[in-house]
Amino acid sequence: MSTRADDRGPRGTLPAVIAVAAAILAVSVFLPWYTADVAPPFSPESSSGWDSTVLGRAAFAFGVLLLIASVLVVLDLRGTFPLDGEVVRALNWLCLALAVGATALVTWRLIRPPGPAEFLARDVGIYIAMGAAIVALVASIGVVRPRD
Repeated sequence: MSTRADDRGPRGTLPAVIAVAAAILAVSVFLPWYTADVAPPFSPESSSGWDSTVLGRAAFAFGVLLLIASVLVVLDLRGTFPLDGEVVRALNWLCLALAVGATALVTWRLIRPPGPAEFLARDVGIYIAMGAAIVALVASIGVVRPRD
């Protein structure tokens, strides 16, 4: 049973929202996450999430996997790549799990920068990653929420 007939309307757009948020999350890992306390944003002293911590690389992997899963659901909803209803349901739950994981990873690095952290300030990339992870999480909750 496909979910195409069940997901027409606003809930049918949630997988696309997840896909866009996942793409933004994956790209944001390459933006500056940390910089020296006295340096301006995007300065040469800044380091990206990819360069500064393995958790940034994990957030990138979560973002890419989240993008793949959500694009498969979007293709099913459009009828381009029909999937079984159980597969779509599993992909929706996978999106939720990946969004929870990405949100946890980015939150941890937002709260606890990599050491030595006494001279590090957070830069724009980590805030973009946090926003994208939260949007993906909220949209994923909306997708797996039981229908009324």
